[in-house]
Amino acid sequence: MGITMDVTTAKLRAKSRDSELKLSKLAFLIGGLFCLSVSNASEWQIKPTFDLTETYSDNLRLAVKGKEESAFITQVSPGIDINTKGPRLQLQANYVLQKSFYAGDQRDTRTNNLLRTNGKLAVIDELFYVDGRANITQQNLTPFGRVADANFNLIDERAEVRTWGISPFLRKNFQNQYTGEVRYVRDSVSSNAQRNADSQSDLFRLSLTSGTAFNFFEWGVNYSKQNIHYERQAALETQTATTNLGFRVTPLFKLTTTAGYEKSSYASLGAKPEGFFWTAGFAWTPTERTNFTATAGHRFFGSTYSLALSQRARTSVWNLGYNEDVTTTRGQFSLPATGNTQNFLDQLWQSIIPDKDARKQIVDNFIRDAGLPLSLAQPINTFTNQVFLQKNLQASVALTGVQNTAVLNLYNNTRDVLSRGGLESSVNSGLSSNVKQVGINALWNLKFSPRTNATMNVAYNRNNSVNSNVKDFNKTFRASITRQLQPISRVTLEFRHVTKDSNLTIGNYDENAVTLYLLLSL
Repeated sequence: MGITMDVTTAKLRAKSRDSELKLSKLAFLIGGLFCLSVSNASEWQIKPTFDLTETYSDNLRLAVKGKEESAFITQVSPGIDINTKGPRLQLQANYVLQKSFYAGDQRDTRTNNLLRTNGKLAVIDELFYVDGRANITQQNLTPFGRVADANFNLIDERAEVRTWGISPFLRKNFQNQYTGEVRYVRDSVSSNAQRNADSQSDLFRLSLTSGTAFNFFEWGVNYSKQNIHYERQAALETQTATTNLGFRVTPLFKLTTTAGYEKSSYASLGAKPEGFFWTAGFAWTPTERTNFTATAGHRFFGSTYSLALSQRARTSVWNLGYNEDVTTTRGQFSLPATGNTQNFLDQLWQSIIPDKDARKQIVDNFIRDAGLPLSLAQPINTFTNQVFLQKNLQASVALTGVQNTAVLNLYNNTRDVLSRGGLESSVNSGLSSNVKQVGINALWNLKFSPRTNATMNVAYNRNNSVNSNVKDFNKTFRASITRQLQPISRVTLEFRHVTKDSNLTIGNYDENAVTLYLLLSL
């Protein structure tokens, strides 16, 4: 199961990645300084953070029974939060340098970078804008094999993924009759996975949509062309032209339809990836707290459907969604998480905490105290350069009371490979062709007092390789208690139990870990 690589090639690729990352950081810094100079009215919030954790794990490498290694791990994580929202600049940035020290084995000292950055600059009001983003995350290579949800586990099936993108665009509103936009996007997806080919993309998009002057009839035309340049395989080109129409039957109910033509350059396993497509559906908004949209149609691969339902009450939020799309691994890494935890909880507390800034602070604190991920339970994005058809069903509900908050999230995801060839980066590439993932996650947070709360989190997922009939079952249990010591400090004690079972009966493991967290926020 080991993966070998030419040392010289690896060094050259590592230097190339480091150079690209340094250039992107430099460009972002220069852009930030420029933004600072043109946004004197912006209010900047810069907050240093420092995390210190001590963990004991009885199976550090998630090894099979009889080969477990226990260890104490010390993690030192200095970081910084930067936020500003002015008339010209909006910026949110969070960076953490995570250093892990393993007792008795200095060779296994690890360094992780964690970055989340989003920004928008209005260069010329109501005409010229620039969007930018940069992210560094730690991701599992595959849903099969050893799957970790903590950065301290020493396993090979985990990689650092770096994405960035910059998008200058022109947008003009022509007297509320229609809005035109011309956009260019340059982005990159890279990682330290040994066999994953890094890529850059150029996207050009034109759009023209009806304005507010159209009361009952809405329309839009769009054209996009994207070229994805892979490091170790032929480029992938896609083109799409779309027309959108909407007719508002009543103020609360609208009929929708789309029609267009799409074309992709990859070598297909089945139907040729081009042709006309169409969808028809509706959008219903019976109240300001309820939204329901649904479509059905046809694309080159066959029938296609989508569904989105959201309901927000005073103490609950309900979401149900289903979508189908032709996509890639890099495309999934480049998109925001569909189950964004912050947005979900923001909706939950919107009625209780009307002030947006105060609500954001409470949501951020809750996510940190409860140890929640940035997104709700999601299928693992298998590392491959193949094109696949993804069908994803996700349902989430959150309930809150005076002392209790509960979150339940479910997903059912299938990925069917559409392209021939392509590079694979999973531990066993034969497992990643057609994959089905089903998962459920339940969380309960109990607030004992204004300064003390406890959280219990249970997760289960089943990963099935359809071609080889391999089935892996992963279960995780977490329990923690958090105490606010001072306005700038808090401490958390957490217990975690992880179990993996497979119908192959090899590679199964169990892990127990206890972690003590100390967080300082100046």
